[in-house]
Amino acid sequence: MTLLDRWVALRFLANFALLFLIMYLFAASIDVILELERYVDAARVAVESGRFSSMLLALPLAIIDFNAPRIFQFYAYMVGLISVAAAGFTLAQFVRNRELVAIMSAGVSLHRVALAILTAAVGLNIIQFVNQEVMLPRLAPRLVREHDAIFSDGVARFAVPLIEDEAHSLVLAGSFEPQSETARNLLVIERDEEGRAKRRVVAPEATWNDERKGWDLLGGTASGREIPDVHATRETRIDKSEPCDFVATDVSPREIMSRHFRSYAQLLSIQQITQLAAEGGMEPSVASRLTGMRFAGASVNLLMLAICLPFFLLRVPQALLQSSVICAGTAVPAMLTSFFFMMVPLPGIPPMLGVFLPVAVLLPFAAARLGALRT
Repeated sequence: MTLLDRWVALRFLANFALLFLIMYLFAASIDVILELERYVDAARVAVESGRFSSMLLALPLAIIDFNAPRIFQFYAYMVGLISVAAAGFTLAQFVRNRELVAIMSAGVSLHRVALAILTAAVGLNIIQFVNQEVMLPRLAPRLVREHDAIFSDGVARFAVPLIEDEAHSLVLAGSFEPQSETARNLLVIERDEEGRAKRRVVAPEATWNDERKGWDLLGGTASGREIPDVHATRETRIDKSEPCDFVATDVSPREIMSRHFRSYAQLLSIQQITQLAAEGGMEPSVASRLTGMRFAGASVNLLMLAICLPFFLLRVPQALLQSSVICAGTAVPAMLTSFFFMMVPLPGIPPMLGVFLPVAVLLPFAAARLGALRT
């Protein structure tokens, strides 16, 4: 990479960092203004419990505790749009200072400037992939918290409705604590192939055992139910209850969280999504779509950047207000539409193919825009 390439890339990355920080602080400020009362309540509870000495210390820490992990989620959502905005600001500075004219006077094509920006954008999307696979899965329990769970490591406990596992058993819990992966008042109804109950397992407390793929029961009991014949009367025989310390099921804490929070599955890594689908906690089509979105999303980000660069790569300095408006009117709807079609299943189209349809549509436009660049 030459000195010119490094200069263009560094200017682009500096503008990206500045815009990202401004937009993140703006979004966090709106959240603080709208939910200030809940932040104050959380800080007051923390002070009353002796965790902090004063409200002046507790309130800022409550805001940081809730919003700091969201910087990684904000990056995942906004890396594409902020890349386009950063490229626009960078090239606008070049146009205003006649730097593009100087570059062309030295015999360097404007395609070289576009290549330097696109190369830097590739690096930003690689960072996003690492962010998606490493940081977001670790922070997922904190990212799905509500404001009433500030200063906790994850979401508060919640009730678990009936969930059917791969063996057609029904799992129900009065409450589930994500941090300790503990379920209280657990009920598991095992059924035969025709859907009739054959065994009932109850426990006041159960903890997930990832090695055995099931729940370790504390004070659990199991009772069997037998129906001797399909054509028999409705009378059944209930076996005597017996102690039970384990029940096998593929309804794991990860599946419970994914069902309770729609956005939770999107925060998992590809390996976790694949494992969740293999355990029956997610439809294979949904898993394929979420996996494909990791790569299709990055491709859309880069293609939209390539489409928008020619709006600012100008041979002759001129006012850029009109170009900026056209760029925004092109990038925002196109990216929103692309991600909408990635998330929505298309009838008759395989999930993985449907995810990459926006890429196939944008690719010729990007090639045509860069090919028609006058330089």
